[in-house]
Amino acid sequence: MAEAVGGIATIVLAVLALSGISQEYLLPIATIVFGAALLIEGTSMATNFVHVLSVGTSEATEVGINGVSAVLLGGVSGIILGVLALVGIAPSSLASAAIIVFGSALVLSSTAASSLNAIKLRAFGGGVAGPLGSIGASSAGAQVLAGLAVIVLGILALAGPAGAGGGAANAAGGSIGTVLDLVALIVAGAAILITGNGMNNAVLSAFSAPARGMFQR
Repeated sequence: MAEAVGGIATIVLAVLALSGISQEYLLPIATIVFGAALLIEGTSMATNFVHVLSVGTSEATEVGINGVSAVLLGGVSGIILGVLALVGIAPSSLASAAIIVFGSALVLSSTAASSLNAIKLRAFGGGVAGPLGSIGASSAGAQVLAGLAVIVLGILALAGPAGAGGGAANAAGGSIGTVLDLVALIVAGAAILITGNGMNNAVLSAFSAPARGMFQR
């Protein structure tokens, strides 16, 4: 559940920045951390697809490839944009751009995550009709909503007067655009913490002995 740790770290860094502590550094650092968490999430999903294939569930080959690719590319892109922002290259604009990428990755990967959960439930959890299936569907829906919220916040931060580094300052000393970016990171961090593949594996493992041996990390 390393991606969950990354989500928690992102939330902590964003909250500290919102309180006015070194926003110019903590915003790009939180961006890099969440990019790394997305990269881990994509790797975890790809590994689970391979594990499901290893037990003869060929359905996994037909779903999820685009979603996993979106997560991996989103993670790599976010890390690159965060590093550029950290060294001082248009930090506000690049951080907002990275956040839009993160939101897009969350939305695009929701179908793959839902399909992977359904496959794991059919293979190890006894089917998708029970409470675990409902949890998986709710998790995918929450991920889509969180992704859309992150995209909207990133666009507002990028398009507003603070998107280019200007704009009015808030009580903590940061621009409105920076505040929107940090709120978006908190939402994204909470999304990967609650709906991430590691959490889904933990829930499935708690109720299924076969899944416990296959997916616990």
